[in-house]
Amino acid sequence: MISIGIQGAEVIKTAGSFLLASHMHPDGDAIGSMIGLGLALRDIGKNVAIISGQPVPPSYHFLPGSEMVSTPQGVHGRRFDCGIVLDCTGLERLPEEVNKLFDCCGTLINIDHHVSNDFFGAVNIVDSSASATAEILYQVLSALKIGISPDVATNLYAALVTDTGSFRYQNTTNRCHLVASLLLERGADHHLVQQCLNEQKTLASIRLLQKGLSTLSLDQEGQVAWMTISRLNCLDEGCRMEESEDLINYPKSIAGVEIAVLFKEIGDHEVRIGFRSKSFADVNALAGRFGGGGHMRAAGCTVKGTLQEVEALVIDAARDYLQKKREVL
Repeated sequence: MISIGIQGAEVIKTAGSFLLASHMHPDGDAIGSMIGLGLALRDIGKNVAIISGQPVPPSYHFLPGSEMVSTPQGVHGRRFDCGIVLDCTGLERLPEEVNKLFDCCGTLINIDHHVSNDFFGAVNIVDSSASATAEILYQVLSALKIGISPDVATNLYAALVTDTGSFRYQNTTNRCHLVASLLLERGADHHLVQQCLNEQKTLASIRLLQKGLSTLSLDQEGQVAWMTISRLNCLDEGCRMEESEDLINYPKSIAGVEIAVLFKEIGDHEVRIGFRSKSFADVNALAGRFGGGGHMRAAGCTVKGTLQEVEALVIDAARDYLQKKREVL
């Protein structure tokens, strides 16, 4: 069981109001963890606000309590006894307008599972061996004897499913499966989660996949594969950029590939990069070269430049990393 610490337990038990947030462009673990914790705290009579710099993507609207997530403007001017940042390696990864709101909070609690976390909280509940932040939250709620309702369980279960790739990724452990089982015991809706996450793709997102696959490239050694999604691709298909999250699994699935990269154009001369590795490459270290981070097998960063410039820069870095690995081996 993860240690919450006397201070952390006391703050969560005695604070009356909480502000919850996560990193920019939140993924399933961030969203499920925020809502799951928010519902659990609300169930014991706490005043809870959940904020995000971006709206909850439509693919996560099925989560019970998704309507609780609001914009930073919705809590402007309010003060909170406690601020909790979830699934976030550092405060600089919060949207700027969200970061400022934590100046109006009492104790800051940091709950995360990334190896690159910089322990920015007054209370840090960080476990890099956990498969997802939701796994840590289950332990926190259990340790504090806070009840886990079916709605809370469904959110935490969805977070586990997304961050482990439906229990396919290397971060899937026996403890992860145990927590998943305990969440199902508490009423997590497995059918709803699997159906909404894996069997409810829009036609537009499938067409976006088609365009992404047309950019699929492989380096000469066959160990680096990548795909590119431009803003024009999304506009043409009427898609949100969030609908491209899972596309990185396609280059990763190619036999012989060790590092997969997905380039997403998110602004003028701004590219979001997702990294995945299959066996030995530490993509957290690779993302760190560009100011990002994450896990050994999954990481990300944002780089300024055109798609073409950033693609050339990052693929060269990935090749260089693998070349040095080969020399060592």
